[in-house]
Amino acid sequence: MLFEPVVFGDETRDYAKLNRALDRVKSRVFMGNDAAFFGPLMSSLNFIWSTEVDTAATDGINMWWNPDFFVDAPKKYNSDTFNEFVLRHELWHVGSLHMLRKGDRCPDIWNIAADYRINSNLKAMGCNWGSFPACYNSDYDYPKSLAEEEIYDLLKKPGSGFKPPPSPWGNGDMVSGDDDGTNDAKIINTVVRAITNAKMEGKPGSIPGNLTHIVDTFLTPIVPWEQLLKQWFQDLRDHDFSWARPNRRYSDMYLPSTTQDDGRLSHLMYFQDVSGSITNADIQRFNSELKYVWDEMQPERMTIAQFDTRITKVDELTEGDPFTRIEIVGRGGTCLIPVREMIIETRPTAAIIFSDMQVTPMEPLPFEIPILWIAVNASGATVPFGKIVHIKV
Repeated sequence: MLFEPVVFGDETRDYAKLNRALDRVKSRVFMGNDAAFFGPLMSSLNFIWSTEVDTAATDGINMWWNPDFFVDAPKKYNSDTFNEFVLRHELWHVGSLHMLRKGDRCPDIWNIAADYRINSNLKAMGCNWGSFPACYNSDYDYPKSLAEEEIYDLLKKPGSGFKPPPSPWGNGDMVSGDDDGTNDAKIINTVVRAITNAKMEGKPGSIPGNLTHIVDTFLTPIVPWEQLLKQWFQDLRDHDFSWARPNRRYSDMYLPSTTQDDGRLSHLMYFQDVSGSITNADIQRFNSELKYVWDEMQPERMTIAQFDTRITKVDELTEGDPFTRIEIVGRGGTCLIPVREMIIETRPTAAIIFSDMQVTPMEPLPFEIPILWIAVNASGATVPFGKIVHIKV
């Protein structure tokens, strides 16, 4: 436990009365229009009275609340619903996966960016926090379309003039949890259950923004990527139009198959990002995963193309060839235009693109082709088409 609870029996506060007051605050969340989502989140938290926090804080599993702040703040900031604001604010941190999305960003500025997004949303909902300096500085007001990551980048941008002010939450209200990732998995499971509950109750509108997509992004690193690769390959096999008549109007026409009779891919293209942003650890992982793809998927033919701003090297493997380590050539910038052009020219039956995703998205292809994007150390990356799998090195 990060913060010790206050000792019950402390004569300065009546904890039975405090707990009853907290229950009334919780009940207002349960009766809100967004209760289908936030109710399960609230029920998952361990509530702890603690004088070790200045105001309130959460790590996604626990919520610590300073009893003096709970009692005194509504009058101090002239808001009868102030404690409901505090509770909703902390629930938004949990529900938006802010602890997981922080990555290697500066914790203080990330906390501020997340607070701006939360309080802007709560303000739009009519939430009242009185005179509490919830948004730090009224000069910084960000539209609803901006995600926390974008607000963070604006705050960090050279010349922005932003200097992190003292937090009204004391030392901040987001607390890092266990380093072994146990908390991360628990938080994701909690949010997934809340999303499922909101959908089952027919109230998907209570789910914040694009949270469903964000959760999907964070789910993939938890699942072994090899399992997802097998599923993707199985989906290709199940897409059964091997030598099948596509339409009775064309009874004499057959479509070429995506797989051989034994279920193997005819031609798999594997693109490796070898730009300057790729680390030696990434390259080692590329070769490891490439061997796995060749051994597991056993395509009749596999073309391995390395790319930065151009196709730097092409290797071919055909049935029976042993895999040997691929020598990396490149380390320049990154561009997906030559990748797209090679796919169009070659028209493989499927393609895998392994990249750190620090690149402008690929333009749509003129034809459909199964594409699997393997994003390394890029948990927030998205793609305009195809399926994306996230792995960490």
